[in-house]
Amino acid sequence: MKSRFFFCLLLAGGLLLSTSGSSAYAGREGKPREQQLEKAMLQQLYPVIRSSLQDIYRETYPAFGCERMVSINERTTMAEDYQQASPVDAMHGASYFEITVGLCKESGEKIELRFKNDTPTAQYYLDLFHVR
Repeated sequence: MKSRFFFCLLLAGGLLLSTSGSSAYAGREGKPREQQLEKAMLQQLYPVIRSSLQDIYRETYPAFGCERMVSINERTTMAEDYQQASPVDAMHGASYFEITVGLCKESGEKIELRFKNDTPTAQYYLDLFHVR
């Protein structure tokens, strides 16, 4: 009876340790959740950031650093009552996002890129940029 109790106790303890120790929540490594979310979003935006910088600077391999999210804004498109909209596009009252990313070039200049995803594929594209 005692061995069965200890076995159940060990099993329960092992389950508790395994669920709390392997939890995939942001902040586990000492970084706040917001920093990890920012890093994940920048990683997803990397291809469009790179191609935008290639177009702006006419460089094959643009070098940049100190990337950060400046702002994220949720927008809603204007609804038009007289037209039928497809449920997959950002038209007629659907939500889309504008994301502004700040970067530093090796030359020391700073640039802000604003991306939108209001297209039928919801892919981000460069909408506007400012060089400072």
